[in-house]
Amino acid sequence: MIEFEDIRRAAKRIAPHVRRTPLVEAVALEQSPTQANLFLKLECLQVTGSFKARGATSKLLATPKSELEAGVVTASGGNHGLAVARAARMAGVPATIFVPRTTSPAKITRLRNSGARVEVVGAVWNETNPVALDFAAEYGAAYFHPFADPAVMAGQGTMAIEIIEQNPDLDAVLIAIGGGGLIGGMSVALKALKPSIRIIGIEPVGCP
Repeated sequence: MIEFEDIRRAAKRIAPHVRRTPLVEAVALEQSPTQANLFLKLECLQVTGSFKARGATSKLLATPKSELEAGVVTASGGNHGLAVARAARMAGVPATIFVPRTTSPAKITRLRNSGARVEVVGAVWNETNPVALDFAAEYGAAYFHPFADPAVMAGQGTMAIEIIEQNPDLDAVLIAIGGGGLIGGMSVALKALKPSIRIIGIEPVGCP
């Protein structure tokens, strides 16, 4: 479990290394029966192209340098892997990214172009992750979990601080659930900064 102070510390750690992304009004999406004013947090403009850079950078900077000497490793379908590869470059250590066979060829190419060693293992992430854990144990590499890690969650939660600073009048925030790291971190920050705010978890159809 993380606390708001963990997220504040993460925000200070990662500030020099990630972008403060814009919160823009989605005028084209406001023609709905709700007549709500909608805003989008454009993490697609984040370094590596997703919010995952926040968590991976936070984890890197919270990890003692002695634990990074053998490199870093993770299991990822792509976005977290790209973020971990970038973090490894920051530290000057090798990155090994295990990906499931469902990972798109384009993501694999981007990972390899980022300097990471990529290993394709398993049909789904739940089959890939144990192999990454075994690799970490055998070679002493630092394992970066995509979501179930306090430093990663704190890094993802920094997005909520920016959102409230950019628009303190928001009534509700819709957050993708996925593995839970993003919504877990953001919920802590949102409720600390604005207890009345409504938090709604969302998932694509077919991804329970």
